[in-house]
Amino acid sequence: MAAFLVDIKHMILRFFYALAFILFSTTAAASLFNQLILPNELKRSQVVQYSQPYQCIQIIDEYLQIQKKDVFSAISRVSKIREKSVTPSDLVLIKQQKALCYFYANNIDQAVVILDKMLVNKTHNVPLHLRQQSLLIKSHILAQSTTLANFQLAQETIEQVLNSIADNTYNPTANGYFALKIIAGEIALNLNNYEESMALFREAQTFAAKTPLTNNAAWAAYAIGYNYQQQNKLTLAINFYNKALQKLLDNNDTLNGLLTKKMSQAYIAQDNFKLAINFANQSAQYYQNLGNKLQLSDSLLALASMHRKIKEYNLSLVYYFNALDLLKIFDDKNRLNAVYFEVGKTYLQMGNFSLAEQYLSNAEKLFYTNGQSTLLLESLVHLANLAIQQQHYDTALTRLNKALVIARKLNNSKQFETVYLYLATAYEETDQYAKALDSYKQFVRYNKLSNFDTKKALPVSNQHKENNEIKSQKIDQLQKQVTKLKQAKHNLLINVFLLAAIMLIILYLYYVNNQKMKSQRQDVEQLENNYNIHPNTGLNNINSLKQYIPTPLQEARFYSDWEYTDKQNSVHSCAIISLDFLQPLRQKYSLSLVNKIETELGTYLLQQLHDSERLFQLNDSQLLLVRKVNKNYDPAIIANYILDWFEQFDCQLDFNKDISIGMVSHPFLFKYPTAIDSKKLLNIATLALSGATQLSRKNKQNSWVQLSALTYTQPAFFHGDIWNRSKQAIEKGLVKVISSTDKNDINWL
Repeated sequence: MAAFLVDIKHMILRFFYALAFILFSTTAAASLFNQLILPNELKRSQVVQYSQPYQCIQIIDEYLQIQKKDVFSAISRVSKIREKSVTPSDLVLIKQQKALCYFYANNIDQAVVILDKMLVNKTHNVPLHLRQQSLLIKSHILAQSTTLANFQLAQETIEQVLNSIADNTYNPTANGYFALKIIAGEIALNLNNYEESMALFREAQTFAAKTPLTNNAAWAAYAIGYNYQQQNKLTLAINFYNKALQKLLDNNDTLNGLLTKKMSQAYIAQDNFKLAINFANQSAQYYQNLGNKLQLSDSLLALASMHRKIKEYNLSLVYYFNALDLLKIFDDKNRLNAVYFEVGKTYLQMGNFSLAEQYLSNAEKLFYTNGQSTLLLESLVHLANLAIQQQHYDTALTRLNKALVIARKLNNSKQFETVYLYLATAYEETDQYAKALDSYKQFVRYNKLSNFDTKKALPVSNQHKENNEIKSQKIDQLQKQVTKLKQAKHNLLINVFLLAAIMLIILYLYYVNNQKMKSQRQDVEQLENNYNIHPNTGLNNINSLKQYIPTPLQEARFYSDWEYTDKQNSVHSCAIISLDFLQPLRQKYSLSLVNKIETELGTYLLQQLHDSERLFQLNDSQLLLVRKVNKNYDPAIIANYILDWFEQFDCQLDFNKDISIGMVSHPFLFKYPTAIDSKKLLNIATLALSGATQLSRKNKQNSWVQLSALTYTQPAFFHGDIWNRSKQAIEKGLVKVISSTDKNDINWL
């Protein structure tokens, strides 16, 4: 009898704390009942439930073991034991707390097992509101899963609570109704029922107004914002997130960390990385202060990903390695392996192929050992991409064929699409054109399938809704047919009128769309022209040069007897002109005036060009003149020709037109016309320009330098770093230096 009275006392006391604050999230360690009334010995478990959930579980287990031991050791003192022992209501609350701790430790399955054991045992000594509370906790935990089956089970679970309210066996408080609406809305959102979810969140907002001393209003605003974010309505989502921050009464509430995390994700979707990083840092700081290392690691990984997107690779790696240190504490192999993979991807984007291969290969082995097939496939694809960038095409093909085997097991169109795209590239680079074409066809096929699967993959709830709509439409069609039989003539006239109206609308829309497409084509053409022209001078820029190089500078590619035939007239003189006078002008005059001078100079130079000459602007202060000449041309003539251009250039300002010229010829090695390609040739020309610049500074006059290889210089000498190899060739006398003044004044080191 005494035990029963104690149980009633606890029941009345805990009725007013039936449902507390709700943390609605798919990743955060959310607290559904963070004010459970537990024995004093278990208060410590609630303190560490976020930061050390397994210690929380240990504290509860030790407490229950002590209680069990005390009962057996002091069985004779019945009345005293009943007064101090754990009541059925206490036991339910303790196990609810234990389930929550498992949930905070990301062990959803074990949390649900504990709750199911309690729900199966329908003892009459446990108040109804505690059973409903267990159902709510279970439905909320299941809603944090990532599988459709768990979402549906969560829906079935919460319907039990709704049924008990409908038959008047359970009447929750305003706070309880708030929790019920939020969880129901959360489940509907997971099933992509956006309208139903929003309606439930709006109802929760109404109940939140009835509990003004809580953070319920902030939670409701957050839930509405999250619904908008899931629909990609980011501006509305951010507005409600800001409202939630304003309504938050306690900055220590777990909503603080969650809100900043979600706001960061919303700003990422808007490509506003400055604000995204700011809120991600706030989220990380909150979880660090809370002591929740698992959530802190998530925040650090988010920061790492953001910094990688804006190409701040070193800072990204710092966050990845800090997250690794935290995850090693939990020994979560799946997440650890994934982070190693992300580090490898970061090194790959940095161009650090050695470390990229080390981490990606390590991740591949770990994924294979741990049975993580999807990530194993991704790691193989990235390793293949690395091999392609290193021109190790055989290695790339080996990895891609392994990936293809895994993709067949996973049977995912999107994964096939990626693998076949890389296969096509690798086959094409190895001149296996038939296989490359076949891979491209497979890529196109799976691309179409992937798009079809995306459209087809509707949530179950939407399919049910769609089926009901189809049935309703069929009924309406039958009713309309009956009406049409009675008013056939009248309806025919209406249909003709509507058809004519529709045709007019279609023609109008076609015209408008055609005009838009025409305008867009003009815009594209204008952008393409601007892409190839320097904005100030109007000269062809480096992009135009890339299109021009493959044709005139490779005319002698297939002539083995080039040196001894009339193909010698296919020589091109390449002169890089450094506009040394621009920098002093920029320091002395306004930007608009200097830009005007550059425009006049560009117009003037275009007028000086002949048919055999092409002029390009490599950057803001360097030009490239490509001129068709004879093999034995005199570089001094071309240099003086360029110098005359600038001497005769007349503009509104009187200034010294200081320039330096570096010249080379294509082909650089006459006996081996294909040995030095255009990129290497421009590097050698830049080396010549550096020598000319030294002479100009020393002699305080315009200078030029030409570099030309001796007739029998071998191509092997230029393998490797072309810049350093060219300087070595000059020192060894394999490359001849011709200059406007004493070439001994040039320091090639």
